[in-house]
Amino acid sequence: IGGGCLIGFGAIFALVGCGSAIVPLAGFIPILLSGGGLPSPSALIPLGASLLFSVPFLLVGLFIMVLGVRPFIARAKVSAPEVAISNTSPAVGEVITFTYRQSFKGAADAKRIQFHLIMRESATYRRGTDTVTVRHEHLIQEYELPPRHFQAGEAFQDQRQFQVPAQAMHTFNASRNKIDWYIQARVEMSGWPDFVEEYPLTVPPRAAQ
Repeated sequence: IGGGCLIGFGAIFALVGCGSAIVPLAGFIPILLSGGGLPSPSALIPLGASLLFSVPFLLVGLFIMVLGVRPFIARAKVSAPEVAISNTSPAVGEVITFTYRQSFKGAADAKRIQFHLIMRESATYRRGTDTVTVRHEHLIQEYELPPRHFQAGEAFQDQRQFQVPAQAMHTFNASRNKIDWYIQARVEMSGWPDFVEEYPLTVPPRAAQ
């Protein structure tokens, strides 16, 4: 899910939490303004119940919003990468070349820069009245660059070769099951959220013999 979607979901949860707490609180404002003193303990029971309901929604909403903001924070430190893939529809067993170039907007310590070839399996099923999607990722290839300090305006470029295994499953998309292939680039920076981008590949079925 993209950062913007996470922020939207988080805002909805937070608004639900705030709304469920504000409504009962608003009922006590006229009493306090009229000088009637503090409400009785029995009158505070509905307020306590609403707070017990609203606080989890508010905390979950804030947590989701933080997850959504992290990618935008990372993009404040690095530029959008320039990426070239020799073939975005490689056949099984085919070797492709992945070229990556990125600039740093400010000085940063890159703890790790990684490039992964990943196959992701997704399965959707019913659990009671809920629809559940389970995902499992298989790391096929991995490259990792050593730690390095970058000055503001400095760029790095790397080129790697990836190969879809000859016996691997091709890209598959059905109503309840999916298999996706993609190359993932990850830049881990000290004191900053990770910068992560994924570049999808479409692996066609083997040709009939």
